[in-house]
Amino acid sequence: MISFIKGLLHGLLAPTLYAGVWLTFLAGTLKRAEWTLYLLAILAPLPVIWYQLHPFPMGKDTMDILIAGTFLGILINKGGFDRAPSAFPIGVFMLISFLAVWNSTLRFGLPLPFTTANPLLADWKNYVEMIFLYFLAYNALKNEEQQKIMLVTIAAVFLLISVREFRNFSEGAAFSYDRRVEGPFWILGLGANHIGAFVAHYGGLLLGMAFIDKHKYRRWLYLAGVGFSLHPLFFSYSRGAYVGALAVIVLYGFLKKRSLLLVVALLVFTWHVVLPETVVERIAMTEDASGQIESSAAQRVVLWEHALRLFQDNFLFGIGFNSFGFTVEPGSLTDTHNFYMKTAAEQGLIGLIVLALVLVRALVSGWRLYREGHTEFHRALGFGFVGCTVAVMMTNVFGDRFSYFVMATNYWIVWGMVDRSVTLARTARETVSETVPEQPTQTATKPS
Repeated sequence: MISFIKGLLHGLLAPTLYAGVWLTFLAGTLKRAEWTLYLLAILAPLPVIWYQLHPFPMGKDTMDILIAGTFLGILINKGGFDRAPSAFPIGVFMLISFLAVWNSTLRFGLPLPFTTANPLLADWKNYVEMIFLYFLAYNALKNEEQQKIMLVTIAAVFLLISVREFRNFSEGAAFSYDRRVEGPFWILGLGANHIGAFVAHYGGLLLGMAFIDKHKYRRWLYLAGVGFSLHPLFFSYSRGAYVGALAVIVLYGFLKKRSLLLVVALLVFTWHVVLPETVVERIAMTEDASGQIESSAAQRVVLWEHALRLFQDNFLFGIGFNSFGFTVEPGSLTDTHNFYMKTAAEQGLIGLIVLALVLVRALVSGWRLYREGHTEFHRALGFGFVGCTVAVMMTNVFGDRFSYFVMATNYWIVWGMVDRSVTLARTARETVSETVPEQPTQTATKPS
């Protein structure tokens, strides 16, 4: 009986969700633009769920439908788009990427990038659509209550993913490439390294917020997410994710809680004792006794050297968007396994400079909100976003963790909230300064 009920519920999930997407689209367009953005934040990191909608009419366009609903809702119900503080560097970032599509098209003789005949156009569309969420979040989530709902939504989904991996994965007797946490991204062909980076990014966000946001229930949600996420972090066996998480802990140690530095120092000397046995094995295998790096790391070095040669030969503009795979032998790895090397090879020095400006701007946005936020929640959001951005910067040294829609969607949404919160804080200060009456000045009289 229980199996029958479970099967029935599972069978109803896809049609119910499909109907919910369209109802949310209508509600977001006609009444509340933020509703479609909430549903997008829930579904984006869970492709194993929204891929079930593919058999339905326009089911493959689920993310596009929700983005369109938010866009239309902002135009109809939110009074249109306000200029966002980080609009210029992000806009240039998007423009440079499209020029890079033209570079690839002309260099490799592809169809012009106006139709789906160009194989790069769909990838570029998904990439800039994800970045555009910054502008949607800035204009849809205009007050603190809406931002709290969004943050709790992101945290709850993160906790759900972490708990699911905690329940479904058990450590083996020894490390194996075939036995690693994969998370909900496996349906896209993304594996353990990606879920490890995802955990480092959003675990860093929630940990930073937990230090400052003292609201009881939200804080417990943050801490639960961080606690359960340690399991998929460790058993992703992703050394890049370990570096990202460690960088965030060190950052928070310097900025907020010095005891974390003691924890890091102890871990440096005792990691081979306190960490799970298979994790120790994974870290130790980076180099063998003779100092030779293992095959996985060695492959990365070969790819980086190839990317560096492409950068040197095409110094200014690179070879074009997503074109690294065109330069390797069939059957070889088609990704640089380092987002900075990928950008250097494909978009040249100009692309690297713009990427650096975007990442620095993200850090500035978070730090500014942390220092200037007029509520505890906003300061926590800024502080957590700084940590999240540091994790993003570190994990991308070891792979592309920046351009996948399922991984980075909520990053751009959070950034949009951060900049809107900075705007709210400045508006609040200006309002206070305007309402404070001027004090009458007293003129001293000379004694006669």
